[in-house]
Amino acid sequence: MSDLKKGTICIIIAGCPENIGMLVEVIAHLGTYGEREDAYEIKTITDRNFNQLRNGNNLIKGYSKIAITDRHKLRPLEDGGPPESENPTEEEWLLLNT
Repeated sequence: MSDLKKGTICIIIAGCPENIGMLVEVIAHLGTYGEREDAYEIKTITDRNFNQLRNGNNLIKGYSKIAITDRHKLRPLEDGGPPESENPTEEEWLLLNT
């Protein structure tokens, strides 16, 4: 998997069940961190706490807007965008959104 850059917006696709589907922003790529091989520091973009956090083997009610997670649990919402030729013209955009 490719590295995620600081500021990348991602959706959580795995991990604590109540956090799946949340949108987060990458704060930093930590690399090896504790038992994690490819860790990232992330924060919620809604200014709400995470719904759940892992404490050892237990899931606890979230108390923080910042967490550390594994890369495989994150999917970026943008992947560089489509080539310029695939971007709709203003006229096409209006037709698609009416």
